[in-house]
Amino acid sequence: MTKARAAGAGTEARTSPPFEPGRVAVIGAGQVGTMLGMALGGRPGVEEVVLFDRDPDVAAMSLDRGAGDRVEARVENALGADTVVVALPVGEIVKILDRFGSSVRSGTLVMDTGSAKTVVVDAMRRSLPESVAAVGAHPMVGTEIPGPAGARPERLRGAPFVLTPARDDPAALARARDLVFLVEARPVVLTAEEHDRLVARSSHLPHVAAFAVAIAAARADGRTAFGQLVSTGFEGATRLARSDPAMVASFLSANRHEVRAAVADMAEALTELASALDDPELLGAELARARRFLVEAS
Repeated sequence: MTKARAAGAGTEARTSPPFEPGRVAVIGAGQVGTMLGMALGGRPGVEEVVLFDRDPDVAAMSLDRGAGDRVEARVENALGADTVVVALPVGEIVKILDRFGSSVRSGTLVMDTGSAKTVVVDAMRRSLPESVAAVGAHPMVGTEIPGPAGARPERLRGAPFVLTPARDDPAALARARDLVFLVEARPVVLTAEEHDRLVARSSHLPHVAAFAVAIAAARADGRTAFGQLVSTGFEGATRLARSDPAMVASFLSANRHEVRAAVADMAEALTELASALDDPELLGAELARARRFLVEAS
């Protein structure tokens, strides 16, 4: 995917009246579900936002933050909404779709927020009726703070919100785009495979790197004094390692083939840097090449 294509996908003009989401159900009231519920509340065409979470305390916290109008006690009832957003870890998204997907009524728009898309889109195809509008989705706005407390709906404004259609259904994609526009994010349309390949390097690999740096530091001697020597660089490099380990493990495992390839690329890069440590000129050239890529990609 070129940078121009991503930008163009986010600035497409509507060719029809905006889709009205009606009654919206957010299944999973964690950080991302709370963020979307807060962003959707009170928007034109949104009749109400209903929250479901298997943990009633989490649902109550999300409700207190203004993410919904009420809490639904049963996931089956939540799935009866006009628009359903499944905001759970990737493995749980697949389980929900496989268990309850066949009962989703005709015409419902079903989206998700998982950061691995191939397994989710496959589950949508096999479990949701053809009459359901099914679009995989991934808002690229998460923070390392888990749960409703970490929701920052303002971060959606202008942020990339990937859409990966489950079927050749232009009407479903148009509705999903309108929902993204409604929360002021920028839709980027990709295949599930494109998304997983790119996100393995832009999002998943940084999580692996952050946890790896923390693991390496934990193995060092002098742990008592380590806290006194923590630099801003270490804090920045390990910020993502403060994320919920179960959530991170879920999306890394779901995208394991692409993540494994990305980790192999990083291992090769680390080996090259280690080999260049004895040659400051070569090391500087390698670091400059990396910096140049970041400048050109920004």
